[in-house]
Amino acid sequence: MKSSPQPATPESAAPSWRDDEASARFTPMNLSLGGGTQLRGRVLSRLVGFYQKLFRQLLDHFFPEGLLEQVDDRSFIRFDDVARGYGFCELDEDGVAMNLTVFRTSYRFYPGAPAPFLESERRLLQTIVHLIHARFQAIYDPTAQADSDFSRYALEDLVVAHALDPSRLNVIASALEVLRVSGLSTYENRRISTGALLLGTDYDPTAPQRIKPADAQPYTARLSSLKRFHRICDGINTVFVVDREGDLIWPVEIRRWADQAHGEDPLPDHLPCPKPYHAHAKATLHNGHLCVVLTPFQEIKVFHQGSMAFAYSDARWRLLDIPAKFAAWREAVEAKQTTDPPDLAARIFRAALNLSEGRSGALFVLLRDPDESLSRLVDVSDLIQHDEEDEEENETAMPIGRPPSQLAKRTLHHLVRDQTLSQLDGAVMESLARVDGAFVTDLRGRLHAFGAILKIPPDLPTGARAVEGARTAAALAASFHGPVLKVSEDGFLTMFLAGRRIWEI
Repeated sequence: MKSSPQPATPESAAPSWRDDEASARFTPMNLSLGGGTQLRGRVLSRLVGFYQKLFRQLLDHFFPEGLLEQVDDRSFIRFDDVARGYGFCELDEDGVAMNLTVFRTSYRFYPGAPAPFLESERRLLQTIVHLIHARFQAIYDPTAQADSDFSRYALEDLVVAHALDPSRLNVIASALEVLRVSGLSTYENRRISTGALLLGTDYDPTAPQRIKPADAQPYTARLSSLKRFHRICDGINTVFVVDREGDLIWPVEIRRWADQAHGEDPLPDHLPCPKPYHAHAKATLHNGHLCVVLTPFQEIKVFHQGSMAFAYSDARWRLLDIPAKFAAWREAVEAKQTTDPPDLAARIFRAALNLSEGRSGALFVLLRDPDESLSRLVDVSDLIQHDEEDEEENETAMPIGRPPSQLAKRTLHHLVRDQTLSQLDGAVMESLARVDGAFVTDLRGRLHAFGAILKIPPDLPTGARAVEGARTAAALAASFHGPVLKVSEDGFLTMFLAGRRIWEI
């Protein structure tokens, strides 16, 4: 769907950031060129073109499936024009696309999924536009370069740092650089895992009387050259504490630190997190603390406000926003759920997160109407509660002289027969979901099958089979019968509903 072209921003007015609810003025940065600059009056076409390219590269980095459409081009011609134009980001009138203006060139940016951008994604787009202009300003404004060292850190790291806390841009970007460098190293022929807790307060809340060592070193990539540095903290149980000035002050056990700083209560229900990182998320619940971790899988995780906020893998950053995606999953489950268990959505989501962290593939299928859907999706031999007449018919049809695979599948069905998900331990549910095939339940929490090979209808688009793989094809087919969570062995977690991919973590 294409909207009408966006009106050009008046040259005499300062553009503003706007969202779908209200318009909030954004004060543009000081674009004074200063007297005597040699760049004044020169043609900017190549320079602006270079930064337009950087802008498109950042969009592709953070939103690889988004679609960028250029509406018009009124780029700067002279440096004198810079002070009369900035950039802005607002929700399009269609409620889906985002209107972006960069160096007076207007774009319309569409999400890759068939759903509007999340609020966190809109804020990230604002950050990208802001940092592109800030880096451009740093070319000729020495004060901007002094505030943030744009030339030292990767631009995508600066985007992540600015999205988390603009007041600690360099400290956060430096910590991310430490993890990047550590991820390229080994210690005693093993991959390195490490982590750091970046304090949001001027002191360690668990040891307010403890004094910062006089010889504390900055937490920078230079420390990565020290072999002993990688032996002290593993990132899972222990992390380094870094103060607001970016200095490495001491190591701590993250679980003890989180309990002492925020109490022993678990994370709130609306902030699900993989089990190995509960303490890391809990440590960031309040006071602006951040936690960055390089995992044994060489993935960088960033925890903020009690949740995993960003993850770096496969050479790109991903905005996770797990609370918003969990809310969408819970809404899809509970919208049709009229009976207990009330925590069904949370139990399945937590199990899927844990399996994703362990790089174990799985497929969770919640049927809205099992009476109608089971026969269309699941073979009778995979059903835990099967009809005796169907069983006799299948046994009669089995070839003689070889072990029947159907009987092998049923051998262990008695272990979970007549149990609901609320009666299963979380670890047991995860073990059942690891079995090749689908974990099939319904909105009442009844377990119908595990390790089931789903029937894929012949009218499913062939592209889903050829490009995405068998698990994705099964997820798409099952999503017509209810919400589905697919866990990939590469760690990605995806929700499907009504034949569409809703989100991915």
